[in-house]
Amino acid sequence: MRRLTALFPLLLAAAAVPAAALHTPESAPTGPSIAFEGGRWFDGQNFVPAQWYAVEGRLTSTRPERIDVRIDLNGRFLLPPLADAHNHDMQNPHFGAISAIKNLRMGVFYSLQMCSTPDSRNGFAALFNHPGTIDVVHTDACISSSDGHPLGIALASDREMGLEPDINAARAGYDPIDSLAELDRRWPDIAARKPAIIKIILVNSENRQRDAADPKMFGFLGLPAELARPIVERAKAAGIRVAAHADSAADFAAAVAAGADLIAHLPGYRIAPGMKIDAYRLSDAAIAAARRQGTKVITTTAVAAYDFGPRPEHKAPIQAMQAENLWRLHSAGVQLVIGSDMVMGTAVDEILYLDALKLMPRAQLLRLATDDTPATIFPGRAIGTFAEGHEASLIAYDANPIDDLTALRRPAIRVKAGAILADPAP
Repeated sequence: MRRLTALFPLLLAAAAVPAAALHTPESAPTGPSIAFEGGRWFDGQNFVPAQWYAVEGRLTSTRPERIDVRIDLNGRFLLPPLADAHNHDMQNPHFGAISAIKNLRMGVFYSLQMCSTPDSRNGFAALFNHPGTIDVVHTDACISSSDGHPLGIALASDREMGLEPDINAARAGYDPIDSLAELDRRWPDIAARKPAIIKIILVNSENRQRDAADPKMFGFLGLPAELARPIVERAKAAGIRVAAHADSAADFAAAVAAGADLIAHLPGYRIAPGMKIDAYRLSDAAIAAARRQGTKVITTTAVAAYDFGPRPEHKAPIQAMQAENLWRLHSAGVQLVIGSDMVMGTAVDEILYLDALKLMPRAQLLRLATDDTPATIFPGRAIGTFAEGHEASLIAYDANPIDDLTALRRPAIRVKAGAILADPAP
């Protein structure tokens, strides 16, 4: 039997997990029986002393007959792993491996990747959803217009790399649909992929006709708003959840009216050209409708820095609008979900940004990050709280995150379903 202390190197790096141990996220690996000793565990309100064991990758408060490993937590503060319900950092081979390591280092074990197709990731899918790796859900269908986002980003990336932009190749990275007839034609292929979630993209839909006449807007538009409901209806009939990209308050209202399960962006993370800040103020009616039907809203507030960084005059109105929209949603009982949309960042950046807006007590913010968000990405899976039979996954910190939220940037110990993760080599 081995004893692990605060200074003892962590074991079982992700790369060392044998191929025979690979599993789907819904199952836990068979591993050593672990005793977690001397820790303070988050109960949703505070960090309290408790005694937990990991047996075959699951938590139990009952001492097993055999203990293989004792981990001395030395008074550390334990949270369930964090989750990011909106990112794009593991959708291609260039960023996939690096981003998986980056997220694990920060204690982010679960991620929802918001715009991909199965063919685009076949070559690197094995990086995810195994013991010692991050667990990821990809949308597997991302529906926009043929002149819509993310086409403009793809074409700009080609130019930055010195390549001749290829519109057809760029459109292969998402599902371009411009009409109901085209939706009817393409839907059988989309449904055959059996996606857990699909994404639809609305971008300032109230001004779509105006923006479509501007050549500079080519590639940065979205679906006509009238296509949102037919897409959601087909998805729900097939048992598929729908996340809707919404830029403006009008997009939010259209997505809610269509019955979307998730709003992928809180409106007000940027002020688009030709728009004023008031265009992002959510209506009382749309908020009430979201509450009635259980539509959840992914925060994506920290990404606003990409707008007000080069335009500092945008910072004050954007942050005021974010705080107002979040407070009204929260007060109305709409479920908020943590998502960063920061390819170079993590959910930790989003949590710290939200904390600075002073929307809610830190304990409640931590519950969003460790319980509500993982449950949204993996509904029905036994994660998100320390409970009997739940996956033995935890992040230990030297400082109390309720007192010092920046502690989230400095995980001391990370365990995923009974696998003790080592820090990857720099």
